[in-house]
Amino acid sequence: MTIETLRTLNPGLNFITAEEAHFAPFGRTFKHPHMGAILEQADALIPAGLEENKYVASVPELEALPGKELYDQIFGEISIQVGFVAGPNMSLNGLEYHKSPEVLIALTEQVLLLGKWEDIEADWHYDASKVIGLFLKQGDSIELYPKTLHFSPCRVQDGGFKTLIILPQGTNTPLSETVLKARTPGTEAQCLFMKNKWLLAHPERTVLIQKGAYPGIRGKNIVVQYR
Repeated sequence: MTIETLRTLNPGLNFITAEEAHFAPFGRTFKHPHMGAILEQADALIPAGLEENKYVASVPELEALPGKELYDQIFGEISIQVGFVAGPNMSLNGLEYHKSPEVLIALTEQVLLLGKWEDIEADWHYDASKVIGLFLKQGDSIELYPKTLHFSPCRVQDGGFKTLIILPQGTNTPLSETVLKARTPGTEAQCLFMKNKWLLAHPERTVLIQKGAYPGIRGKNIVVQYR
């Protein structure tokens, strides 16, 4: 896959790479010192050919892979979790953010749809037309800055995508009933969906709405075409 092909097939979506200056407001790319081992060993630990997306926040075997010294520098030596997301997704479906960095390592080519937290409107809605597509090649490692809007990667090949996800420990785990009941409509709290996870779902993604996600995306539920 090439970025030129993606641009041709998706004329309404702006595509960038992690090396471009356009990525700077969202995050940065870095060289992982153990990428060879990561690509070989992590790929074998993550299922392929999934019929729907699968996210696992913490996998001990992935956490045992080399790279801790690098993650300590990024996260300031707090406890972290290493997990994965994989599957056949092609759609936006929503945008989430964390109030911490997030590291993603692309084990396959993929597109990550991104937005700026500052573009969320006063009524806690976001216009999907402002989304950009970040094309990641196999082996690309990126740090997303806190509050960068993102969600599941999108596949650019028939076999789906695989991504390593590194976050502060406890992120994306269930909230307490006390916190859930205290969420205030009309404020950022209504977007709080999991620990350290604020989510604006697209109204078409009913499975998220039924789980309590705030329907905060306006406009098209973008689909990334790759063929």
